[in-house]
Amino acid sequence: MGKNKKSYAKILPIITITFTLIVGIFGALIINYQIGSTADRQEKYLGDALSLQLAKVAKTSIINQDILSLQIEVDEVLAIEGLKYVAVYDASSQILAKAKKVSQKNSVDSLGSKYTSPITIETEIVGYALIQFDNEFFEAYFKVLNITICLLFVSIFSLLIYMSIKLGKDFSLRLNRIIQQLPSDGEVPMDELSMLEKRLEPLISARVKNQQPYIEEKHEESTILAINCKNLTILKTRVNPEHLESLMSQFDTLINDTAAIYGAVRLQAGQRCVYLKFKGKSGEDAHPLRALCCSSVIHKLSQKLLDAQGIKLELASAILSVEYKNFSSQLLQESSCEEHLHILQLMLDQAVDDEILLDGQTKAHDSLKEVLLSPPSSKSLLFRVEGLGDICEKLTRQQIEILARDI
Repeated sequence: MGKNKKSYAKILPIITITFTLIVGIFGALIINYQIGSTADRQEKYLGDALSLQLAKVAKTSIINQDILSLQIEVDEVLAIEGLKYVAVYDASSQILAKAKKVSQKNSVDSLGSKYTSPITIETEIVGYALIQFDNEFFEAYFKVLNITICLLFVSIFSLLIYMSIKLGKDFSLRLNRIIQQLPSDGEVPMDELSMLEKRLEPLISARVKNQQPYIEEKHEESTILAINCKNLTILKTRVNPEHLESLMSQFDTLINDTAAIYGAVRLQAGQRCVYLKFKGKSGEDAHPLRALCCSSVIHKLSQKLLDAQGIKLELASAILSVEYKNFSSQLLQESSCEEHLHILQLMLDQAVDDEILLDGQTKAHDSLKEVLLSPPSSKSLLFRVEGLGDICEKLTRQQIEILARDI
């Protein structure tokens, strides 16, 4: 099987990378906003506190008009880490004392917001105390936290991407192994799950239809399929008993699996016959067509057994659509069923190897309009199946390939 452009080995990593990029971008924006808000709050709180403290200590120097002492106070405040500019103004906004840290970048851009507190004597404002922080001081304070969070995100996202690549490859490989064992009619490129569903459609669709709720009616419409192994008596005398038992056990399994697909109930077998009953879910239910397709599949599976075991099973089938009352008495119910089985046995007596016969009532069912039928002879009241039609032929061919994989 060639590489699929829509493989989960590619889809899962792409989804993971897209998810990590979206989450990473939004996460970075949210975290950056939160850290910025925290830094601004801390800067404002510290700026207000330091400017208020400077205003208190500068009051005495202004009263005494001691500019030298005021400059010393300003220099001491500037020594606090993070401060870039400290100044004291008089009431007319004239600088009385100022101090600024010397650095390679002395422009206004390197200074943060201004924090000012008035200097008051009694109720009169005699000046202002102003401080400014280094613009990068609080950003540097949270830089380590930012780096730690980024490394954590990168580690988690790298792990997610690695796991998605590994799981995608494993998932794709396992699905492709299953797909390779199923019949293919050549699909357009699609993901593995869609391809698997497409190839299992012959089994899935039949099972879904057959699992619809069935309300018990007083009169039941159904179809009975009888399969006769005409050479079973001869095989019992000519084939090794252990080999024959193994062969018939495989054949039983194929019948039961096919019956499960088409929603049939296996009735008590006759001497050389297997009986399968297909209940009609409604008046429009295609139970005769289900019985016909089931019979065709079983016939072709017996040919697969011939290729594998070297023993030919001469099968002939008869299909009868019936409508009878659901008796509350089990004895009457069994008696009615026995009558139908007797009619089927008479039909089988007229069938040759690999032939499927229908009666006139079954032939008239709407579900069999596309089926090719012909009478075995001019005087016969029965009809022989010549072909199932294109749709049914394709469906049964796919089901045969699936059911025959273990032969």
